[in-house]
Amino acid sequence: MAGGLVVWGGGSAGPARDGHREGAAVVCWPATDASPLERAGVPFRAAEDLLGPEGLAAADGAARTWARVWGRLPLVDGKSFRELVEWRGGSLLWSAEAFLREATAGPRCARTVEIAMRLLETAAPSEVDAPGLAPADALLLARASTARGVLFHGPAPAAVRPLGPARPASRHGLRRALASVLAPSAAPPLPPPVAGAGLDAAPVVALVAGSEEGRTIAPLLRAISADLWRSVVPVTLAELPRWETRRVRRAASGAEAFLRELRRRLRGTPGLAESYTYRGVHFADLAGGDLEALLLEHLPAAVRRMEAALELLASAGAAAVLLAVPGRDERRALVHACAAAGVGAVVVRLGAPSPGDADRADGGPQPLAALDWRPGDDPGPVVARLREAAHGRVGAG
Repeated sequence: MAGGLVVWGGGSAGPARDGHREGAAVVCWPATDASPLERAGVPFRAAEDLLGPEGLAAADGAARTWARVWGRLPLVDGKSFRELVEWRGGSLLWSAEAFLREATAGPRCARTVEIAMRLLETAAPSEVDAPGLAPADALLLARASTARGVLFHGPAPAAVRPLGPARPASRHGLRRALASVLAPSAAPPLPPPVAGAGLDAAPVVALVAGSEEGRTIAPLLRAISADLWRSVVPVTLAELPRWETRRVRRAASGAEAFLRELRRRLRGTPGLAESYTYRGVHFADLAGGDLEALLLEHLPAAVRRMEAALELLASAGAAAVLLAVPGRDERRALVHACAAAGVGAVVVRLGAPSPGDADRADGGPQPLAALDWRPGDDPGPVVARLREAAHGRVGAG
């Protein structure tokens, strides 16, 4: 196997040792325990060392880029996924980008393809063997080898089961059905305000991820109430389902039916299959569960959150909304709800943003402002933007 490459993915060191004896270079697949090769005395290089920081960064970038581009590719009738999932004046893709990038199989496959391509480009082998690789990795390496015109010895399975989502899908159909029957016809009373009790002006609603975030921003909420002369009502994401009234349930059921029909319409179409491609390597078979995870689980949950937020804002007659929700998809669903309700939203970031977390101006509904704030910081900039949001609200009082 002179001029060959053995990409070792674990298990017995024997195939790698045999390949090395025949003149092949040995590379250990990323994140694989190389101790069996070391004990067997097989010379090798770790893929991470061969690719270097630039190659590893490119692989991570491939996953992000693929996820961003995929939602904008034409899938059926010339329309992209972004256009096909319109809801209340905006695209639901806006509330699924983090899930799409981090949990579905498509970006993972694109990352693997980039790693495989860079290994082949760097090592420039005439043939490749891949003992011990996971079936999906072996299949993608085989397809990358074919795209590069490199002979692949295998073993590569003819077919592999679709990769499951990185986040387990929640299935609460019965619970949702029972909740629809028991859902209240009217919104519940608002929680007690954290400040400004008894003030007549329309309140500011503070939507926070949890009680910890509520405690962190409590001084800010008191400053907002004092400066704007409005009560400030905090609501956590865990409390938001209380506003899933019958109207909300009907809207959510309609969205679920719409998304199920869209799944039926997209499945098996050439456009969908072609969209699961990166650098000439296709992987629609490996990403076969992505559409179900998006359309039957993640997006229906986003719609329920959005509709419950709309019910909350309407029942509160909110003048403005403060959002302290770090989860990007959850935050974007709430911004979408604020836009649909015509209520200005100001996002407060309490921690350092995650890599790639910056919101693009063309991505969907936007908050009036997104500001960093820590306990002890001047509340003035946040108060000023909330005042601007409240003044823009017709009938805010």
